[in-house]
Amino acid sequence: MLGVAVLSVMVMLSGCGSEVGAAGESASPSEAPPATSPTPSEASPGPTSDTVERPTLEDISCDTMLDPLVDAALRATDLTPAPKPWTQFGFEPSGAAIECPWGYEGGNHSAAYFAWSAQSDDEAEQFLKVVEENGYATSEDEAGTWIVPSDDPNGVEGMLITDEWIAFAPTPELIPAIVWAR
Repeated sequence: MLGVAVLSVMVMLSGCGSEVGAAGESASPSEAPPATSPTPSEASPGPTSDTVERPTLEDISCDTMLDPLVDAALRATDLTPAPKPWTQFGFEPSGAAIECPWGYEGGNHSAAYFAWSAQSDDEAEQFLKVVEENGYATSEDEAGTWIVPSDDPNGVEGMLITDEWIAFAPTPELIPAIVWAR
């Protein structure tokens, strides 16, 4: 699955000509990616387990959010994360939360966008209510509740809500690239 995520990042970046942003953000063309796209390294990902150590308010960081292979693939194309507070749908989570738009140095647009928030008690229900109030539909499966993409090309592509966390990635397949969403 992680290999698919790394490959998805590489394909996304090699053909990316527009911003992949958070819900409600307007997109505009980003700077051109480097002329050659790197090939993912043959390094194997670190071990995964059922017990994932989730970040706290004090230590949450874009530098530790993504699987090392995905992080390296993004950085190999000269993208860097610009951490910012959680703003998805105007919802304010009580726990650790961060948005990580990845863009080119000096650029104003993101080429890849990841976000994650811890959930406590009934926050998942509260967040889903806000999502539905904003006109988005949801779909449930064994992983959790997915926000169904709208017809808006700048809308949500990959957002998964569980009782423990919310994760946002450029595609649903890239959700597992967020180490705290495993």
